[in-house]
Amino acid sequence: MGRDTDYRDTQMSKVYSRTDIIDKRQRSQTLVRGLKILELIAGGKSDLSIRELAEEVDLSKSVVHRLISTLEGERYVQKNSGKPGYRLGTKLWWLGCAAVQGLEIKEVARPHLEDLALKTNELVVLAVLDGREVVYLDKVDCPQAVRAYIPIGGRAPAYCISTGKVILAYRRDDEVMKITSSMKKFTSNTVIRMESFKRHLAEIRRRGYSVNFGEWHEDVGGVASAIRDGKGYVVAAIGVTVPIHRLTKINIDRLSRLAMPAAAAVSEELGYGGSQKGASIG
Repeated sequence: MGRDTDYRDTQMSKVYSRTDIIDKRQRSQTLVRGLKILELIAGGKSDLSIRELAEEVDLSKSVVHRLISTLEGERYVQKNSGKPGYRLGTKLWWLGCAAVQGLEIKEVARPHLEDLALKTNELVVLAVLDGREVVYLDKVDCPQAVRAYIPIGGRAPAYCISTGKVILAYRRDDEVMKITSSMKKFTSNTVIRMESFKRHLAEIRRRGYSVNFGEWHEDVGGVASAIRDGKGYVVAAIGVTVPIHRLTKINIDRLSRLAMPAAAAVSEELGYGGSQKGASIG
């Protein structure tokens, strides 16, 4: 009896394993098919109907229709007005710009990060928004015995980190709502009420910098200022990250006065010529 049960359990485990493998392969196959359609449209074939697209990628009309509907719903493609076919959507343009800017910003910002780290004697980071999180592109560590630690490539919830909040302060309301739709309270200082968070973002825009009062990890805080591209769009942020016991009012004032000019200098090198405060929301 025991052997029979063990055998059945083993066989069921194999069935589930095969099912998982098949599901993963199907998801991968769907992604590859969608990418092939995007590559086809990007290659100049933006006037093809669903039937013609299906012939080009050797898939059924129903499969291509589902893929196009998904891509259109996520703004990766847009239907042409007044003629057949689809063109690349605004999200792909944004992703392309972000990829290029990510490389450019890191190179431009590096000397300013080093200078800010020297002036503050604290950990200085460069971060960009990726979905609901910030990603750290670069950093300069500090020599102090008690210091914060952030790895390059590390991620953090945007709504409770100084770099993330200063970027969100210049995003449209609908984008902020989407990013902060499921805010989680990490510490007693995490702001999770939407109306309070909106007031918080308005205050950041007014003063030109954001502060993290231990909102993700209670023992770590920071100050950050936004970096803008040539069109004034906020594309990144420079932050100074410190142990919370060093985040006094006097130190916040000092760090903000140093971080804002550093971010402004990077923005200027990227082609921006306006004020660090109150730039347009895009």
